[in-house]
Amino acid sequence: MNKRISVFKLALLLILPLTVFSQSDFKISGEFRVRTELDGRDFLNRTYPQSFTALRARLAFEKSINEHINFFLQLQDSRVFGEEKSTLTSLANIDLHQGYVICKDIFDTPFYLKFGRFKLAYGKNKLFGPNDWHNVGRSHDGFVVGYNTPKTNFDIFWTTHTNFMNYRAGAARVYQNYNYSEAPADTGFNILGFYYTKKFADAFTHELIAYYEYDRSRPNGKDMHLKRYTIGTALEFNSQYLPISSRVEFAYQGGTITLAQKKDISAFMVLATVQYKTDNFTVSLNADINSGGDPLKTNKYKLFDNPYSTKHNFQGYMDFFTGLSDTKFTTGIYGLNDYFLRLIYIPFKNFNIQLDGHYFTTFTSFVDSQGKEISNYGPEVDLVLRYKLYEALELEWGSGIFLAEDVMKELYGTIPGRNGITNFDPAFWTYLQFNIRF
Repeated sequence: MNKRISVFKLALLLILPLTVFSQSDFKISGEFRVRTELDGRDFLNRTYPQSFTALRARLAFEKSINEHINFFLQLQDSRVFGEEKSTLTSLANIDLHQGYVICKDIFDTPFYLKFGRFKLAYGKNKLFGPNDWHNVGRSHDGFVVGYNTPKTNFDIFWTTHTNFMNYRAGAARVYQNYNYSEAPADTGFNILGFYYTKKFADAFTHELIAYYEYDRSRPNGKDMHLKRYTIGTALEFNSQYLPISSRVEFAYQGGTITLAQKKDISAFMVLATVQYKTDNFTVSLNADINSGGDPLKTNKYKLFDNPYSTKHNFQGYMDFFTGLSDTKFTTGIYGLNDYFLRLIYIPFKNFNIQLDGHYFTTFTSFVDSQGKEISNYGPEVDLVLRYKLYEALELEWGSGIFLAEDVMKELYGTIPGRNGITNFDPAFWTYLQFNIRF
């Protein structure tokens, strides 16, 4: 709580001297988002759908210190209506969502340095994205060294996912931190990587990305949890003179992962998109392939895992597949194929309609509890309407329906509350969102 109070005090220190800053070197921006959801994603209509309203408020301050240095700070409060359980309590919930400094044009070159807490968003967010649909959103603590020109961008990033020790103000005391005969094991988690993109021939963009995840916790008491590398590339064609565009992404993962035992990783991902766009209509065909494997048939870990992506944009708005690597998602290890059609229609200014049709399968088939070989999760259809009522206020309504097939029935067939019920009703979900940005 003391850290959150300190963040609030820092914000006040920034607000109070506003009169000394001109509009050209000091900016304030913000977001206020409220979303009510009705959740019937259990495939059982005899149960009551759950309902809640989530609120997210962000306030950001940006100061241009000089022509080379920019300071940015963004505070955030995220909550659910009624979470305090009283009208006289407080969640003490203000946190630092982003806070960083950018040093640009170092030594009068295109190099820059960014350090602090920030978002990483690369390409189409398939591997690294802010995941802003979530009520908190994703931020990283670390450093970025980059090179930026109109046609070429190159970033090297190093982030701390998990730190294994708290802040130390002075020299260690033997009884306070550890005895010197055996220092505590390093159980931290870091990510090191680079991203490169280059535009050429006006219509083409090429991307390269590679990163290494190093989680030094030891689930089995001996082997480190994760030593995984990911190498990926993408090629996009998008010409201002043609209505057709396309994009292909590929990534491979190797290394080792330890759950109950240590395993070698061998996994891959392919995302392919072909799109046709006119002034008020867009249609795209997409295939999102994420490898997996049957543990009974292979000793390797074959699930492609991209935990820092924005999966809500790709694998269905109902978010059934955001946690494939979670051990509770018992069919996740078999991977995921998502084939989907996306239609976007703009009937008039400030209003658009989006319709997505998905069909999900596992990457590899497997034998279910009844001895049957299965691979189909089933279809999902999502409809989203967006209307910008004013320049700063957007209204959004969306709804989705999912029809369970064999794999989804295997996954949800034993959840508490079913009590032997074998029929699966269509799962549904809907929301209404108000979002103000300034």
